[in-house]
Amino acid sequence: MFRDLATFLIGLIFYLLAGILICSCNNNRLKVDVSDIQVAPANIQRFDRDFFSLDANTILQKLPELQAKYPGFSDLFIMNILCSRGIADSACIPEIIRFVSDKDMRGAYGECQKIFPDMNVIEAELTNVFRHYKYYYPNSKVPKVIAMMSGFNYAIAYADTSLSLGLEMFLGSKSRFYDMYQFPNYKRINMRKEYIVNDLVAAWMARIFPNTNKSGTLLNEMIYQGKLLYLADALMPEEQDTIKIGFTKKQLDWCVNNENNMWGYLIKNKFLYSNEVHVVTKFTGAAPFTTGFVKESPGRTGVWIGWQIVRKYMDSNPQVSLDQLMQEKDAQKILANSKYKP
Repeated sequence: MFRDLATFLIGLIFYLLAGILICSCNNNRLKVDVSDIQVAPANIQRFDRDFFSLDANTILQKLPELQAKYPGFSDLFIMNILCSRGIADSACIPEIIRFVSDKDMRGAYGECQKIFPDMNVIEAELTNVFRHYKYYYPNSKVPKVIAMMSGFNYAIAYADTSLSLGLEMFLGSKSRFYDMYQFPNYKRINMRKEYIVNDLVAAWMARIFPNTNKSGTLLNEMIYQGKLLYLADALMPEEQDTIKIGFTKKQLDWCVNNENNMWGYLIKNKFLYSNEVHVVTKFTGAAPFTTGFVKESPGRTGVWIGWQIVRKYMDSNPQVSLDQLMQEKDAQKILANSKYKP
């Protein structure tokens, strides 16, 4: 009898502990219900199509129409991409015609139309992002998004109050145009349409929350970039980590498996508080791998560590809101209160 009772009690304790563990694992503070958040559906304007409809016979008539349809943006686009003097200078007209008539630009434009016949999927994902943003920042505005072709100059740019999206920068890693323009392989990993929403969010959040800490240390940059990635966690809670940071699965697995070694390397070499540009860039700049680590490592390993520190900080301090995190400028405080020990 006593043996049966003991067995029952052990089983009951195991069941309760398992239930607690499952509940704690599912307690993700960023998985919030946004179904009741009202936002206008995202609508990506197709400036690329309107601009490439220009030709020598109609440009004088259509340019004013373009300016009226895209107030502010069309002038900025021409000044920054084609002709610094702007639309008002008639000498820019030949530059515009040359751009939209160029064989390679026409070829890339045609490829964009095949890959992006519409923006429905991207707009749906972006609308969900806007809902999450309004959940955390109900009184804030969301940007307009305008699709363009920048001549392989910009993937995402902030123009006036709009985010502009260079479609030709998301044609797929194996695009022949990337061979032509000699983009390095480590950059091509992210030059796919699956990265568009993430890259829009990254550019938008960097604009809303600039790095105002002037210490310039590696730790400061790691924590700042980590906060931006935590924002991506909040605004895109279902997105894969590989997309959010731009790593392959193999690179992400390498970071997870070598987290302790990477952290130990930074501590041993006293890099965290260095403000030397080459040190900060070595661990936070885009690169095929991190110098000092094996070639299987990705670039920006310091950014990944900063992300883990911020995640640990928010998990360890549930009373800290998302906005309080973004307003906190003391990187050392975040590190200390994170209790980060890989």
